[in-house]
Amino acid sequence: MKINRSILPSGKIGLAVSGGSDSVALAFLLTKGGRKKNAAKRFVVLHVDHGLRKESKEEYRFVRSLAKRLGIPFRGCHAKIVQAPRESVEMAARRVRLDFFERETKRLGLDAIATGHHMDDVAETFLMRIRRASGPEGLAGIKETSQVGAIRFVRPLLGCRDRELKDYLRKYGEEWREDASNDDLSIERNKVRHKIVPFLESNLDPNLVEHIYRISGFLAGCVRQAPTCAKARNARQSPRL
Repeated sequence: MKINRSILPSGKIGLAVSGGSDSVALAFLLTKGGRKKNAAKRFVVLHVDHGLRKESKEEYRFVRSLAKRLGIPFRGCHAKIVQAPRESVEMAARRVRLDFFERETKRLGLDAIATGHHMDDVAETFLMRIRRASGPEGLAGIKETSQVGAIRFVRPLLGCRDRELKDYLRKYGEEWREDASNDDLSIERNKVRHKIVPFLESNLDPNLVEHIYRISGFLAGCVRQAPTCAKARNARQSPRL
């Protein structure tokens, strides 16, 4: 698996762990199963119980227990989701989650929060944004690092496939929790994940996910260089005085 550890800051890192396979694998890989030197000082598990499903309290206990086994601190909260006018449940949950992450970033002095986003997430986001006719910046999709307010997010697993992370956990006999809502095909991302991507892989390109990942990376590079290129182009076109 291609884990990009170079984007991890040297200071304290929060691990956003929902209990799903990707975030559980993230916790194990970055702490080396709790055996990494100074893991307890460098990492802290962050978890939000959104209270939207009956399983969420058990998932909270599962993640808390996982942090204990890894020998690293745990910070969690039981949130109450209140939707603002015209706000979806998903967006309200995201807002509450970001508020919690920002509080913990300031309280614990975190240099970054690592998430378990992987290559399949990149491909799904790309296809969803094609539907919205997004430009290069939108199609660049999920980036390895980003800033949201006071929070710096890092995503070291973008080079990994979802199945690789699950195989890794199975190899060491580790469990994770499946969110039943991930099977709800009325949700756009789930439809892309379970219907569109498998169809395209079977009928168009078996390496579709990896190729989209590479295209997204290329577009991200173009977006980063665009201001510099524009300045250089304007300088060449400016008349000499």
